[in-house]
Amino acid sequence: MSDLVLKDVRKAYGEARVIHGIDLDIRDGEFVVFVGPSGCGKSTLLRMIAGLETVTGGDVIIGGEKVNDIVPADRGIAMVFQSYALYPHKDVYGNMAFALRHAGEDKAVIDERVKKAAEILGLEALLKRKPKELSGGQRQRVAIGRAIVRDPEIFLFDEPLSNLDAALRVQMRVEILRLHQRLKTTMIYVTHDQVEAMTLADRIVVLRDGRVEQVGTPLELYHHPCNRFVAGFIGSPKMNFLAIDPIDDGRRVRYRQSAPIDLHVKTRSGAVPTEIGIRPEHVRLVEPGKGAFDGTVFVVERLGGETFLHVDFGHEEPFVVKADGGVQLRSGDVVGLVFPAETLHLFDAEGVAFEQTERHALLG
Repeated sequence: MSDLVLKDVRKAYGEARVIHGIDLDIRDGEFVVFVGPSGCGKSTLLRMIAGLETVTGGDVIIGGEKVNDIVPADRGIAMVFQSYALYPHKDVYGNMAFALRHAGEDKAVIDERVKKAAEILGLEALLKRKPKELSGGQRQRVAIGRAIVRDPEIFLFDEPLSNLDAALRVQMRVEILRLHQRLKTTMIYVTHDQVEAMTLADRIVVLRDGRVEQVGTPLELYHHPCNRFVAGFIGSPKMNFLAIDPIDDGRRVRYRQSAPIDLHVKTRSGAVPTEIGIRPEHVRLVEPGKGAFDGTVFVVERLGGETFLHVDFGHEEPFVVKADGGVQLRSGDVVGLVFPAETLHLFDAEGVAFEQTERHALLG
């Protein structure tokens, strides 16, 4: 079994606390992605799982065994780093075989494992090449192959694609997914890129300031974020937000621009939203004067099958609207914006999201 349990895991450097009591269960064979902004603690947490950082408090349990005091080599894990860290004087075969040779593994076993990993990763024709003769994607595959030959219980990936260009990142994401489907091994992957998180993960762990904000499947986090931070972090382009004020003794809310505009969101005692969120694909474009707001398009991003419009309607931040790729709008055009009530996300003054049932009650 290669399940992983974190119990109240904490990390401090002197007086500076960077990980604050994280509890997490990762199931055998699951692909879990740690995601969050720079400095949120995701790489530190991964390094504690690997044994490369000591645990200040709490327990790291792998396969039912507490491993806090077990050295990294004996934890049954293999780690793939952001830098390829390949030996420049060794060929692909030598790089992949190095750890097994160092451990005194039998030559026949080494040969079998290296060739099997090379087959999985499409490296059979490159085994005699040196790292300088490889592309970035090929080097990363060698680094992954070096981990595969160890036959670990858990794979750890620390932002392995950040050094690749956009096209290679997409290609390597697909290859990592296929690798997981083939090996069915527990994988934990760290990234700051929420697109990587959405496309790779069985479950996503969203971190902020050393704390877990939410854990769930990609679609759970996308459709049911627990707070404003998760709502704004998951999704590309990010969710649009509008501050709102209660009116009519709290029975409705209003967005205040140059003149009050009712959004007709009902409230009830003890449940007063102070902000609404709406994703770019849920904003509808209508003729000027027929929506909640009129705005001026000032940026048009044409991506072929879809177009992103940046619309200024006097709010402190422009709204991003996802439209069809063939939309015939240009910078300077005036449009109306409609926000369907069933697509709105509601947040209170603390940034906490209203549950689905509460949203239905409030939106009516």
